[in-house]
Amino acid sequence: MKTLSPLCAVHIRNFLTFLLFVFLTGSCQRDLKDATAPAPKESLSEKLIRLIKEQGHTVYIPVNKSVPGILMDAQGNEIKTSRTARILTTPDEICDDPSLAVVGPHTLNGVNHTLYDCQNIKHSLTVDWTIRSSFDLVNANPATPSQISKGRLRIKSGTTVTFQDLSIPLTTLTYTGNDPNEPGVKLYHLVYTKNNIDHQYLAPGAFTSIEVSAVAYSDCANPYPTYLITTSYVTAFAPSIGLNPCERVDQVYINPATAQSPPPSVNDCGSIAGSYVVGSPGPCQNNTPNMASQVQVKKTGDPDANYRNIQTKSPGTTTYTTDGYVYYWEIRYIKQLQDYVPNATTFPASFTFRWRNVDGTGANTCFGPWSNPVTYTISDF
Repeated sequence: MKTLSPLCAVHIRNFLTFLLFVFLTGSCQRDLKDATAPAPKESLSEKLIRLIKEQGHTVYIPVNKSVPGILMDAQGNEIKTSRTARILTTPDEICDDPSLAVVGPHTLNGVNHTLYDCQNIKHSLTVDWTIRSSFDLVNANPATPSQISKGRLRIKSGTTVTFQDLSIPLTTLTYTGNDPNEPGVKLYHLVYTKNNIDHQYLAPGAFTSIEVSAVAYSDCANPYPTYLITTSYVTAFAPSIGLNPCERVDQVYINPATAQSPPPSVNDCGSIAGSYVVGSPGPCQNNTPNMASQVQVKKTGDPDANYRNIQTKSPGTTTYTTDGYVYYWEIRYIKQLQDYVPNATTFPASFTFRWRNVDGTGANTCFGPWSNPVTYTISDF
């Protein structure tokens, strides 16, 4: 075997040393460049306060008011209906003769009033309707798509309109099934939201009523004329409504356990904050706080009979409560659901929550209406 000369061996050794230096230097530089400082870990209170700031403070006002329906043609002329006793057999039948149609009565279900951006104090109003019609309803006029189904809202001080938007795009127009009491009549869920309303219009003393209406187009298309359904304006709420905690639904703030947001203990499945917990809503608070919220949970898709009161504990304690109460100032941990919720056996899984206001004590305790259900995906740990 041929041996290397001493000089060649030195050159090779120096070359290898140089390569190693370059590699190590590049690695260190890459590590320095790629390394990022770990994000500071949020405390439970910080996480929920951030959640509150993102969601705003919401009060739901149930209205459940029956409202007459009005059928109109494309020129805005009202069409009188005189529904006979016979059952309609085809959609074209009422497109051809709209006097056969059933339009209303509709129901104003309720209004969500959210206060957000608590430095500038902005308001949003979400209006929830059930529309009753033998027409099939669509989001826009089939003949002129720029003419949309829409919501209408106006704020009044006495008889003076101080703010209005008469063309609010719908967020929901969903067929939910036929009226069980009248074949051929369909029910639709219609929702719209008006955001970014300045506080000057909804500050205490600035208004006397909020009035709402809705407009929805039928799907009658060429060769049939265009028809649209409107509701008359109806008062959604006045300043006095919502002051009683048991006539409204206050928001609670649920932070479900996920892989990105694990709970502090394997015995818990998330955290929850009360409706007026520390840090919220500050200047946005314009209602008397409720004493507590009673919160229930079930596996999504299960019957309402499977709802159970959530079981929670305060940080630093080991005892869970079983009445579902979360007081308005509290932050609590939610006990793992498989310990008390039917069918909570596999995870991650979808769970549905609802809650209602609780106020007073003893014989004077009152309960508000249940919130609309809210669904979260929850992991196990």
